[in-house]
Amino acid sequence: MTVPLVVLAILSTVGGLVGIPYAVSSMFGAGDVNAFHKVLSPVIAEVGKPHAIAAAGEHSAPEAAAAHSAAPAAHGEEAHDPAEISLERTLAVVSVVLALIGIGIGWLVFSKTPLKALPKILQDKWRIDELYNGYIVDPITKLSRQGLWKGFDVGFIDGIVNGIGHFMVEAGNAVRSLQVGFVRSYAAIILFGALAVIGYFIYYGLKLVG
Repeated sequence: MTVPLVVLAILSTVGGLVGIPYAVSSMFGAGDVNAFHKVLSPVIAEVGKPHAIAAAGEHSAPEAAAAHSAAPAAHGEEAHDPAEISLERTLAVVSVVLALIGIGIGWLVFSKTPLKALPKILQDKWRIDELYNGYIVDPITKLSRQGLWKGFDVGFIDGIVNGIGHFMVEAGNAVRSLQVGFVRSYAAIILFGALAVIGYFIYYGLKLVG
């Protein structure tokens, strides 16, 4: 891991100079040295400005060549808006000042007591984890456990399956009481059934005759 860390340290220290903004480099007379600023300029046209590719399709060859020769100038120092440069420099100065103020406050607070305990809110990481767990994780967990699992899965789905099973058990118990295993009981049931059928025909036969 030593070599990757050394490479990252070097890039963190001087790597930003490859893309130093024009607003900063122009203050020291370096011009536009931002290597990232014009990487995609050959394939992306700026809004409101003619591009050499578009000019080649709409004009003749001499006009296209003139537009192509004028295209680099459009990306030079004249293309930078002074108002934007001024705003960028102001924001850069403000950023540096705020960073220096933070360093100064840290030095004043921890120079004499480097092991001074941080405020409780900082030790708790602004209570982001507590807020996230309290308002997002815990409600979802409670809904999943109490509503979806115990309410729907155990109460509804398992209730239907277990209810059908209990119904069939009770129905089997009721029918099982008829299977006593005695021939006399079966003969008596058949006799009662035959008498019921005969009585049915006698009743409706007399009703038709009468």
